[in-house]
Amino acid sequence: MNQEKKEFARSLVSIALPISMQSLIQSVLGMIDQIMIGQLGSVSVAAVSLGGRPCFIMLYGLGGIAAAASIFASQYEGAKEFERHAHVMRAALALSLAITVPFLMLSALFPGLLLSVFTRDAEVISIGKSYLQINSAGYLPLMVTVSCSALLRATGHTKIPLVTGFISVAVNTVLNALLIFGLCGFPALGTDGAAMATVIARLSECVILAVFMQKKNHPASIRSAVSCRNEIPFSKLFYLAALPAVANELVWALGDAGYTALYGQMGTEQLAAMTLTFPVQGLSVGFFSGLSAATGILLGNTLGAGKFSEAYRLSYKFISISIALCLVMAAMLWALAPIYIGLYKVEERTGTYGRQLLRIFACYLWIKVCNMVIGSGILRSGGKTKYTLFLDVLGTWGIGIPLGLLGAAVLRLEVTYVYALLSLEEAVRLVLGLCRVKSKKWMHNLAKTG
Repeated sequence: MNQEKKEFARSLVSIALPISMQSLIQSVLGMIDQIMIGQLGSVSVAAVSLGGRPCFIMLYGLGGIAAAASIFASQYEGAKEFERHAHVMRAALALSLAITVPFLMLSALFPGLLLSVFTRDAEVISIGKSYLQINSAGYLPLMVTVSCSALLRATGHTKIPLVTGFISVAVNTVLNALLIFGLCGFPALGTDGAAMATVIARLSECVILAVFMQKKNHPASIRSAVSCRNEIPFSKLFYLAALPAVANELVWALGDAGYTALYGQMGTEQLAAMTLTFPVQGLSVGFFSGLSAATGILLGNTLGAGKFSEAYRLSYKFISISIALCLVMAAMLWALAPIYIGLYKVEERTGTYGRQLLRIFACYLWIKVCNMVIGSGILRSGGKTKYTLFLDVLGTWGIGIPLGLLGAAVLRLEVTYVYALLSLEEAVRLVLGLCRVKSKKWMHNLAKTG
């Protein structure tokens, strides 16, 4: 039994750790940006947060495409049909372009219009417009990076995206210091400098990945993808698999953007306070992203082997692990909230709001992570993607947004109460998700079905 536990732990860590590390790197990048920009005041914090929203939504859409590409690439890798990787990359890039180009055009040509959805503060819009336009120059490199990383991980090159992620963080950190504050003779560009640093970091990561794949003659290199013959039947198959995942991710991301718009309409101070918590939220949830992914993979393997009783037992084991880890992290967040908020040079009331919001997030963390493990891990392991989409739509648009509007527009509550109120949707999703797990309707052997 001890040996079985050791094998389980080894499998869990080997899958979860690289994924969590990649997510943590991206979260650290956002936190570094936030802390440095936080030295410029609440208005700059709010402007940069809003300026990054379009990219945030776009990135989730690209993530859905990357998930589909990983599935196809891993199957072709297992079948040793390596030449098929070029077709996967081609289809992934084509669909990614269809998502990226509209975001790029809107961000570059109509930044003020986009930002006006989130806030009425003229100063925030003025600063955010410039940041958004500059930042949009990094959309295409980011698109290529997401596709390359997905294909590399699916074909066994898990360390390369991790290394390039570290390089990207390092480049962004150094350039932030130079361009935001004007160190070492560079001009002090403030928020524009932060946008330039992010674009250069993304471009560096993209070039390194593309060159690596070309030098190693990877079958999914950009050159191979461009030169391979377009196969319409495969493209249709790929799009049918990718579009539901894209829709799921976009629904959630748009809902999150809706929350941001809600905070923005409450005032710049409230929005800035909420923005201060975003890096910590991303860091915390990113830490558990590997656990969620490992849950799906290990349960998928168990279901594929026809071990339904074992899969059911493991599902609750993963939930228990997530709760235990969340309680430890929540205690740390509660204690460290004043220290973290103290890193920013913002108004006293903004800092007070930020500290309170971070502690509210700590209280909800275990529920958020359980929902992630259940939705993205347990239910998806049996192919129940439609139910996870239902949970996301119901939670965000059916409960969260209406409660947020009730608190902000009708009851005129402070941002802390509004956040606590709209976060109740997580509790509803958890109850429904647990009921679905208990019903065992998610347990299907897809390999046998196929």
